[in-house]
Amino acid sequence: MKNVLRVGTRTSPLALAQVREIEHALKAVAPPVKLEIVKMDTAGDLDKLTPISAMEGTDFFTREIDRALLNGKIDLAIHSAKDLPDVIPEGIVIAATTRSVDPYDVLVSRSGLKLRDLPKGARVGTSSERRKAQLLAFRPDLKLVDIRGTMGERLEKLVSERLDAIVIAGAGLIRLGLGGRITERISLDILKPHPLQGSLAVAVRAEDQELRNFLGKLDGQKTSIYVEAPAGRKRVLVTGTRSKPFESMGKILHVPMIEIKPPRGFKALDAEILGIDAYDAVLFTSRHAVHYFLDRLKLKLKTIEALRSKLIVAIGKTTAEALESFGLSPEYVPEDETAEGMAELLREFPVEGKRFLIPRSDLARDVLVDALRKRGAHVDPVTVYRNICPPIKKQDLERIDEIVFTSPSTVKNFMKVHGDIPERIKVWAIGPVTQAELATFKIRSEILKNVH
Repeated sequence: MKNVLRVGTRTSPLALAQVREIEHALKAVAPPVKLEIVKMDTAGDLDKLTPISAMEGTDFFTREIDRALLNGKIDLAIHSAKDLPDVIPEGIVIAATTRSVDPYDVLVSRSGLKLRDLPKGARVGTSSERRKAQLLAFRPDLKLVDIRGTMGERLEKLVSERLDAIVIAGAGLIRLGLGGRITERISLDILKPHPLQGSLAVAVRAEDQELRNFLGKLDGQKTSIYVEAPAGRKRVLVTGTRSKPFESMGKILHVPMIEIKPPRGFKALDAEILGIDAYDAVLFTSRHAVHYFLDRLKLKLKTIEALRSKLIVAIGKTTAEALESFGLSPEYVPEDETAEGMAELLREFPVEGKRFLIPRSDLARDVLVDALRKRGAHVDPVTVYRNICPPIKKQDLERIDEIVFTSPSTVKNFMKVHGDIPERIKVWAIGPVTQAELATFKIRSEILKNVH
């Protein structure tokens, strides 16, 4: 086989990025092969007036390149797979179709608003009948404007055509390093993309069996050079207040989606502290509860000795470690590190008539409180800290391989800013409660264990 292969491609920046992607992928599966780029303008590039809807399924974007391939002027062609005609010309075969970089259609909004939040009658640019029909089914009030051109030209039309937003393929922006322009990946329930969106197709002459076999190594492979982790290390976005417990997972990007603050006032907390002798047990449901409660206890009573006579229960290992840093050891830690797990553990003990104090967050669930009260216990929950949403800068998720969510609040705050998570990203949840919160957004996740 030749050491230099002539590859036919369109002239746009995106088409050239696609060639670089295939060239990079080939280096990983075979001896170095140089690609000599042969640029061509297709009918679809020259005709700026015909609507894209009239071209779908035709060879409008491949005709000239296919002719050059059949005539031997080039050895292979690289196309966006969704641009392929419904009928491949005789004498040409598709040697490889790569995995999609990102199948989603995306919204790029001038104001940063998501699709559902755009003002009534908003002007939205798009280029296919498929997108138009589905967009209008979701938002019949939208004024859809037909747009043509390269990715750059379409982005410029946000201003030149006074559009509120445009809808385009996310994969194109990613390949051009413009993933940060994405305002929202539109849910598949709203906008179902072309089945080949984000994939590349490599075409060769049917008779060139050696080249077919060589390029076939890329079939079904993930080829993008823009989403692979550097040096084999995964890039992990951590959303909680700490990143150290996750450092072994890969290259960490720590962007807290939650901030911990003291309560707005200490009147209720101080009253509980001064009356601590009346309680039989103190239940700690987080390490933050430990620190905020015990720091205040030491401030008001100058000691934590009053707790040594109490039954102390910690919700999990991290909370137990926080107690031990104050010289206290919990008597019990449930295997199931949830409020439900604590409630189940305490079923083994007579609680009727007993008094329980639960220092907790302002957003804590009442699972434990309700379970104990039903059994006749006297339970006083007290807020010792607040969960607030800090200013969050939207992240370029194309540079992320995995995300770790540490609480339901981190999930909610992340989704407020990002709206969705690409399916290619692996999502981890710290515990079943956080996993359940992710499920409300239809995001699949796995529970990350043994982290504390």
